[in-house]
Amino acid sequence: MKIFKSYQLKDYNTFGVKVIADSFAEINSAEDLIELLSSGVSSEILVLGSGSNILFRDSFVHTLVLKINIKGIKIIDENAYSVLIEAKSGEKWDDLVKYCVQRNYGGIENLSLIPGNVGAAPIQNIGAYGQELKDVFESLTAVRLDDGTKIHLTNEECKFDYRDSIFKRDLKNQVAITSVRLRLNKNPITNKNYGTINEELINCGIKNPTIKDISNVIRKIRTEKLPDPVKIGNAGSFFKNPVVDLKTFEMIKSKFTDLTSFKLEENKVKISAAWLIEKSGLKDFRVGNVGTYSKQPLVIVNYGNATGKEILSIAELIKQNVKKNFEVDLETEVNII
Repeated sequence: MKIFKSYQLKDYNTFGVKVIADSFAEINSAEDLIELLSSGVSSEILVLGSGSNILFRDSFVHTLVLKINIKGIKIIDENAYSVLIEAKSGEKWDDLVKYCVQRNYGGIENLSLIPGNVGAAPIQNIGAYGQELKDVFESLTAVRLDDGTKIHLTNEECKFDYRDSIFKRDLKNQVAITSVRLRLNKNPITNKNYGTINEELINCGIKNPTIKDISNVIRKIRTEKLPDPVKIGNAGSFFKNPVVDLKTFEMIKSKFTDLTSFKLEENKVKISAAWLIEKSGLKDFRVGNVGTYSKQPLVIVNYGNATGKEILSIAELIKQNVKKNFEVDLETEVNII
């Protein structure tokens, strides 16, 4: 395994920000990772997947960056009702979705076209259109960065929450995920009552959709609404949808009847961050090389040669305006390094 010095990471983050890593190595197997870590690493370590949910604020990172490229998808166990799939962390998430949809294994079809690698999915507890990773997640294998020892974590041990997990808290920057296991349904029930899925199905003349139909419709919706990071730098949704108490929700709703919201529990309501940003007058907003996407204000884009600090400055401006207008705090979904 070769370790490179002063390595440019522009092509390794979907914002396309120029940043130099002190050192860099590609990891192609769990064994290589364990060997490297077991030998002792003196510098701090940053584990990098596809770089689709990260913003480098500075032009230099004083770490050893490990790019995880471990590949493989296989069936571990199955019965008449379900199948246990293991995917290595370096696989593209959407490739795993395609693999499962083609075989009619249900449970992640609504997560179609989410960017990133499999290893990042548990960290974020990724979710979209009425599905979350935690609903099908069984376990994972990871390696501790301090000594190279292997650990296994169950669903419960990962402490999943809305776009959150133990990897953002107790185990933050302490492990590298090497594989993930998901339990999927061989007799899937489609989830079509979220957002505009059902409307799109009707437009396509589909009355009894398969999970492939659901996946195709979601791909269409996402392609029309979200920018392609290959064409324009972005990291998808920059902020989480905030969860507010009923009093706050009713206060906003009394002034804006078109508020987009999702009831969670008796006294909690999730409201649309995109709606809050748009109502703050920041849809298709731009300063220099940075702005919000014209079709989805939740996405901050790099129009050219923006620095991490410039992108972060726009993010802070958005947070300040939403706080001023609605007394709601936006929390970033993107990891700021």
